[in-house]
Amino acid sequence: MAVTDTQLYLAVGLPVLIVLLNFVSGMMQHSSVMSRFSSLENQMNARFSSLENRFSSLESRFDTLTGKVIEVDNRLTRVEAILERR
Repeated sequence: MAVTDTQLYLAVGLPVLIVLLNFVSGMMQHSSVMSRFSSLENQMNARFSSLENRFSSLESRFDTLTGKVIEVDNRLTRVEAILERR
């Protein structure tokens, strides 16, 4: 029983075609997943940047508040010193 050219081409070509299609679909899936990760990374960077800006603003307010408390403490220390002299 002899194998014709068409049968040989089908026997070799179909598995090769299926492997190539599987490879291409895997590459497309990989690309899709990587773009999702990239999008998620960009969102997280934006959120952390926003939080960083809020914390820096909060830090400057806290420094201002600390300065005011020190100023009040210095005034009270002076008043106590004046009252102790009397």
